[in-house]
Amino acid sequence: MIFDDILGFLTSYLAIYIYIIIFIVAAIVLSLTLLFLDVSKKKNGTVVDDGSPIIVTTNLIGGKPAKGASSGAVDNKEVEGGHRFPTLSAYDEDHPAFEVTVPDPGLGLRSIAEGFRQYAAGTKGLYYSPSDVAAFLASLSASHTMILQGMSGTGKTSLPIAFGEFLGSPTDVVPVQPTWKERTDILGYYNEFTGRYSESEFLKALYSAGGNDLPRLVVLDEANIARVEYYFAEFLSLLELPDRSKRRVSVAPSGMDGDPERMRGGSILLPPNVWFVMTANNDDSTFAFSDKVYDRASVIDLDRRAEPFEADPRAGIRIGLPDLEALFDGAEARYGLTSRDRRRIDRLDSFLRAAFGVSFGNRVMAQIRRYVPTYAACGLPPLEALDQILSRKVLRKLGAANPVLVRARSGELLSLLSELFGEGGAPLCEAAVRRISDNG
Repeated sequence: MIFDDILGFLTSYLAIYIYIIIFIVAAIVLSLTLLFLDVSKKKNGTVVDDGSPIIVTTNLIGGKPAKGASSGAVDNKEVEGGHRFPTLSAYDEDHPAFEVTVPDPGLGLRSIAEGFRQYAAGTKGLYYSPSDVAAFLASLSASHTMILQGMSGTGKTSLPIAFGEFLGSPTDVVPVQPTWKERTDILGYYNEFTGRYSESEFLKALYSAGGNDLPRLVVLDEANIARVEYYFAEFLSLLELPDRSKRRVSVAPSGMDGDPERMRGGSILLPPNVWFVMTANNDDSTFAFSDKVYDRASVIDLDRRAEPFEADPRAGIRIGLPDLEALFDGAEARYGLTSRDRRRIDRLDSFLRAAFGVSFGNRVMAQIRRYVPTYAACGLPPLEALDQILSRKVLRKLGAANPVLVRARSGELLSLLSELFGEGGAPLCEAAVRRISDNG
């Protein structure tokens, strides 16, 4: 009798424990399900709680949102019908045909340079020297990637934004995140739970740029806060392909019915009218650009503020990619490197090879052949342009050479520069040699 009572007592308590365990397990499963749904929802929107990087596009003036400014990229706009790229498909609906720009008559590189300088000062309160503006245009002619580096407050981000507005083609500013390591960080990713692609602002900018022929600037702000050669590697490689029709950006593994009009097999063509502008700060929180990036990009040093001047407010201009490239080609034909300039470059190259084991390839030489004539076509001395690009693209390579050797033979190199360019004729090259020698 007593045994039966004890057995019943234990059985009832065991049942209670089983019920409690079942309740706890159910609660855990429910909590995990809700957490998964919440994270998936946020990943597909603008907030990410799991550490995934966010790309935000903003039109900035001097690092702050411009009043009334809107991004040149496609707006976030939901499209019914189950499209996995809803925003890109929305752009197709709003822009059913490729838009060709009718250029303003009488445009030349000199008038564009001076017009933009007056426009930036008169309408934006941004002051740039004639040399900075000419260097910017020359950099556009030399490469579709550009590095704008220098001290804070010199207008590195404002310059491409103002130039885009001057052309009537809003610039897209994409703040780079320190966690970026691969292509999905910049292009976005496919969300299997929602069945849609998480379209980054960078991807939207590329797609909308392909809908017209206006020159389009995409700024990677503070590009070297992460390693550019990691997250931007695909684009560095694509831009090297001479055949533009083969520069296709893979977005999804394969194509599907209902994909955007200009997407083929999950890829889109890298628009030829896009330039990538990387702004860079050089401090302890950033990475040094690798040679792979430096060799491919035009480089501009904005290391001082230009003096304010009386400006005549100008209206913007209209010019499409074909007409802008025609101006660049015309400058190369008219102001091409002289035989004396080529001898200067050859002698400098021979000395650098023999003394330091340093040289530069055909890619840099091709950039020199485009940069110097465009700079000259803007109305400034071609020797000034040659000094700029040799100091930024060639002599900077001395930083990787043996510092003891550089210090020992820097006097010879300075003497050669004086012989080639005249006393004080290449101030930027001379300053670069002294700086590298002193820091070695």
